[in-house]
Amino acid sequence: ELMKANFTRNLIQLSLAIALLATRQPATAQSCTPLGDQTTYGSSNTWIGYVYQGINFNTYKGYVNEGNAGSPAFDQNFGGNQVSYSTNGCSIYTDTFSVRYKLSKTFADGNYTFTVGGDDGYRLSLDGGATWIINKWTDQSYVTTSTTIHLNGSYNMVLEYYEKYVNNRISFNVVSE
Repeated sequence: ELMKANFTRNLIQLSLAIALLATRQPATAQSCTPLGDQTTYGSSNTWIGYVYQGINFNTYKGYVNEGNAGSPAFDQNFGGNQVSYSTNGCSIYTDTFSVRYKLSKTFADGNYTFTVGGDDGYRLSLDGGATWIINKWTDQSYVTTSTTIHLNGSYNMVLEYYEKYVNNRISFNVVSE
């Protein structure tokens, strides 16, 4: 009789558990809205970086800013390896992501040395992305590339970056010669 009572009690508990699970609302992913329009260029030495999950600018997540009124230079590691990194919009996971930085800048007549570094790929354009004056679009450990070019006037600079796995870093600097 005791076994029958235990069996009945266990059956009732199991039935209640199943009923609770059946009525439970499914978990919903937290939604977020990516801010920024992906086309506007930064100004006053402040880049707008449009951030994407995926190494080929796959899923737009939001934007970040780099540089400041005094200088467009920056060195970014996105909070570390394989972590969640916040943008103005949605967070990304710091593996397999990409960023397209944009900045409109006016240069006085002269020679300028641009230095870009990255782990993994990076490339720099002065004509809105039509051509690349620096192009190291490959999986690699952190490395820098420099080039000197004569400029005079306003330029729509685009700096593209992707991170494949583990370590991530992008840096930019420009100096007048």
